Amino acid sequence: MKKAETKNIEVEFCARLDSIDAFKNKLTAGEAEFIGSTYICDIYFCDRSATKFEDVEMDAVGSYSLRLRQSKRGAENEHITLNTKTITNKGDHNAWEEHEIEINDFTEAAKILNTAEFKPFFKLEKTRFSYRLDDMEICVEDITDFGGAVEIEIMCEAGEESKAKENIKNFLHQCNLGDEKIVPKSITNIIMKEQAFKQEISL
Repeated sequence: MKKAETKNIEVEFCARLDSIDAFKNKLTAGEAEFIGSTYICDIYFCDRSATKFEDVEMDAVGSYSLRLRQSKRGAENEHITLNTKTITNKGDHNAWEEHEIEINDFTEAAKILNTAEFKPFFKLEKTRFSYRLDDMEICVEDITDFGGAVEIEIMCEAGEESKAKENIKNFLHQCNLGDEKIVPKSITNIIMKEQAFKQEISL
């Protein structure tokens, strides 16, 4: 029996928003389904020897991010995940291999990483408004000390990246977000470049 393919290639584009509410209104006026809003706290970890942003920036094949996430939606219990994203094509910041597991204790997970070969170097807090349209997950984000952004993601199989990229860019253009609003890497990358290794992060 042929083994089923796994959709573990994440294709993503991010764009700045001048108005969070205006973009949300465009989504709800269309066919996008509103899923809910979520508070998110991310802590990123890196090799203990890293001291500056250039040491942790993803670009080369095999370079990765290691993220511990704590999220809470409404009255639901908190949701905690450990996630890695690994570059598979040099310089391609719109598609990578992604893996994620659920864990049940944010503080203990942070301490395990911190007492091993990793250390925290960047923290990000935001409120995410999630929508679904066809195979796209659309996340409108209100980011602390930054402002508005949208992140659109499609999970696909290896070899389907180009079509997924085209679909997302076409959708952004339909929403009147031109190429000048699309960021070359990610919103997180922009903020990380400004704040990495400069924050006091308590675990």
